[in-house]
Amino acid sequence: MFHAQHVRSLLRGALVPAWLGFAVIACQGPDPFFWGEATGFGGNISSGAAGSIVSGAAGTSTMGAAGTSAPGTAGSILTGTGGSIGGGGTGGSGNTTGAGTAGTTGAAGASGAAGRGGTTGAGGSVGGRGGTTGSAGASGRGGTTGGAGGGGRGGTTGTGGSGRGGRGGTTGTAGASGAGGGACPLGGRLDCTTAGSLKIMGTGQIVDFSTGQWNATTGKFCDSLGLDGGLSSFAGTGSTAAAVVDTTAQNLKLNFMVSAGQYAGGRVNFDSCVDARAFNSIQFTASVTAGSLTGCAWQLQVQTQDERPTTATNPTGGTCTATAAATCERYPAAALAAATATATTYTTRFTALSNPASSAVVTASQISGLQWQVNSNNGTGTCTVELHIDNVRFVTQ
Repeated sequence: MFHAQHVRSLLRGALVPAWLGFAVIACQGPDPFFWGEATGFGGNISSGAAGSIVSGAAGTSTMGAAGTSAPGTAGSILTGTGGSIGGGGTGGSGNTTGAGTAGTTGAAGASGAAGRGGTTGAGGSVGGRGGTTGSAGASGRGGTTGGAGGGGRGGTTGTGGSGRGGRGGTTGTAGASGAGGGACPLGGRLDCTTAGSLKIMGTGQIVDFSTGQWNATTGKFCDSLGLDGGLSSFAGTGSTAAAVVDTTAQNLKLNFMVSAGQYAGGRVNFDSCVDARAFNSIQFTASVTAGSLTGCAWQLQVQTQDERPTTATNPTGGTCTATAAATCERYPAAALAAATATATTYTTRFTALSNPASSAVVTASQISGLQWQVNSNNGTGTCTVELHIDNVRFVTQ
């Protein structure tokens, strides 16, 4: 049983909270107060903390559980007891830190800028290099009148001039002023002056008796330097001599039979006076192809203008006049080592030549031909021999 004072105490105790509840409810809004809703306010929902991302691998982010909304006890209008305020929801637990799943593959890097095009290679040179243009042959010296294109060796007949014709190509047309193409002048007159002589240069070739130089029809040779001439032979009493070109072997063949105390020889006669002072020697090859030089000795002789008789022809122009006191054709000479069956190269310096006529003219400046002479040894020896001569030229050694 309650006493009145107890009731009053209870009423006072209940009224104080009730007034407080009324004040709170009045601040929150009018509708719940007037309608007397029984449901209490829900608790705040706390999101769970995201898991930490370990070293690039994202942790699994599990949302924390929402707080439960416990309804508060409805206040009774009749009793005036205010409803209890619902407890806040419990915070969701964060995801545990474990090994995070691999992070999402990063976006591909932006494509690099395209590389610059390579430098265009320089184009190869077009075609092979052209061969060096050969130098033109030296102009031939003019021969005496009518020298061009004689004897069928030249091309069309050239107009005769005072100069010596240059040796042109095969069957060349004649040049003007006596420069007959394709042929050396045949014959003429020896002119050993500075202006008139044929100055041998370059290879120094005289003759090699090849088919390109030797004309069997005319019995003449003509070389690449414009030097031409023919052959002849000579012999003493009781001796014989012959000089011909062996067209098969393409060399000069000399056949000699020398009687006791005599001689025999063969010549290469020039149609021009040759100045060979650009060289110091004469060179050729020789071999014995039959017989033997035993009982004889042989020598090289150099024909000169001042020992060529004035009566000699083809060419003319010799300046020696024979007298009772002196004969002509005392040519400078040099002894040669005995030839054998093996082709041997002989080289004779101009300084090795004798000067039997005591000429004051330099031998190399007035050469009109070469000759090989075999002499009886000691005036009693005899011999029969066949010699072959080839590759005759001027050289410097």
